[in-house]
Amino acid sequence: MAARGQRNCLAAVMIFLCVRELSTQEATSTEQAPVLGPPTPSSPTTQSDRQFRVVYEWNMMDFAYASEDERAQALYRGEYVPRNVIISDCKPYANRLYVTIPRMLAGVPATLGYFVRPDNNGRTDPEIEPFPSWQMNKRGNCSALQFVQGIAIDKFGIMWVVDSGRTETLHRGTNHVTCPPKLLLLDLKRNGTVVWRYEFPEDVVPAGMNYLNKIVVDDAFGGFAYITDNSGGDPGIVVYSRRLNRSWKVRENNSMRAAQNAVRFGINGTELNFSIHIDGIALGPFYNPHIQNDIDPHVDPLLANQNYERNVYYSPLSSYHLYSLPASLLRDPEFVAKASPRDILESVTDYGRKMSQTDGMIMDNQGELYYGLLGEHAIARWDSYLPFTPKNQIVVAKDKTHIQWVDGRGFDHEGYLYVVVNRLHNFVAGKLNSNEVNFRILRAKTGALSYVDTPDNVFNNDLKYRYDGEVDNSLLNYGISSTTPISSRLETAGVFSSKRSGAAQMSASVFSMAVLALVAKLLAC
Repeated sequence: MAARGQRNCLAAVMIFLCVRELSTQEATSTEQAPVLGPPTPSSPTTQSDRQFRVVYEWNMMDFAYASEDERAQALYRGEYVPRNVIISDCKPYANRLYVTIPRMLAGVPATLGYFVRPDNNGRTDPEIEPFPSWQMNKRGNCSALQFVQGIAIDKFGIMWVVDSGRTETLHRGTNHVTCPPKLLLLDLKRNGTVVWRYEFPEDVVPAGMNYLNKIVVDDAFGGFAYITDNSGGDPGIVVYSRRLNRSWKVRENNSMRAAQNAVRFGINGTELNFSIHIDGIALGPFYNPHIQNDIDPHVDPLLANQNYERNVYYSPLSSYHLYSLPASLLRDPEFVAKASPRDILESVTDYGRKMSQTDGMIMDNQGELYYGLLGEHAIARWDSYLPFTPKNQIVVAKDKTHIQWVDGRGFDHEGYLYVVVNRLHNFVAGKLNSNEVNFRILRAKTGALSYVDTPDNVFNNDLKYRYDGEVDNSLLNYGISSTTPISSRLETAGVFSSKRSGAAQMSASVFSMAVLALVAKLLAC
């Protein structure tokens, strides 16, 4: 009996030592783990990589028909008119580059497509493969895509596709297609399977009278989309909540409508008179390290609420100014419904003047905004943590031949920024020359990723900050977890930097309980 007791005591001591060792290792590894660090490309960025270079170029866009006979039939029937095809937006994902082809004129066989990147077997003018299929791009079928100009791909591999539902927007004839405007969510990991379909109500986006253009996505509270509608009669930002399955529109006439001093365009000898309202849009970062906490200098600045605000930047195409609204305001349908025009106006920030008009823009995950300068044949960059002064607006590329009308753009997961150049000024003026290169996609390595790869806001998906406090199981398909208590999320994020992380504290608690149990057993020996 004595020997058995000694063996039990010895076993207890060994277990005690093992538990202590495991606990120490776990706490150490947890404390050393990086927290709140944005994902960035692993390979270094050289000066040569930072230069924008042409990776694709076309005189006229072509499509991947199954056979030459099918292409000839499409040409004969007028279903494919090469001079009427233009690309607008691009978004890389995996080994594909997805592009939008808005049906501004007749003869556009597909409005959304892709081609394989980066080299596409050496071709610099790849044919576009309709996406998700030819059938899903059939003109006149309101269940299919009719007019797509803007797309966004979230961090879960879901493509958000905006379809304004109307075709031949530059032609004044009567043979138009008018379908309900809609938003489709396509799962790129399942080759474009439709996982959600939403039709906008008439009071938000009227069929046949809208011009849904660019889109950015926000993963807060289950997913939001902010979409610019630059229709002539009712411009604004259309907001869609995935969780509420509801949309509304935010209007502000001073910042979202065309400015009269910016309606004339002179681009490479082509004179245009465009009165185009809100167009480009971008979603800013969460945390601004330059914001100081004015309440208590001893409080971690990460706990200051203003550091968890994201701004939605935008600009009318016919404007020299850059504006923003707080994302939290756009996400609040009750405020939008009750707010007066003055309430919205007072929430707008006017950052000042750009060198020229802008079509597309995009934010990276480091808080830098990339935007085009149409009249300057240039691409510019601005660090959104700095004042919007001429000194801080840096021109990163300028070329009168290769940069004629910068439109949509997108980041890949290697840190490359892809930019569409489409000579839209010549397209709308009917001056495209099939003997010249009219469409290009440029690429440069910026050393950052897309804004959708911005580190999570610790408040985003917590029950405490949901609209009704209920768990939405449909969000599980998007990889969103909403069951973690707010306190442990703050600890995991390293907000309480002066203390050990939540995992380390849990390990310490387990270790303490184990010590008490083992001490009691040792005393019993």
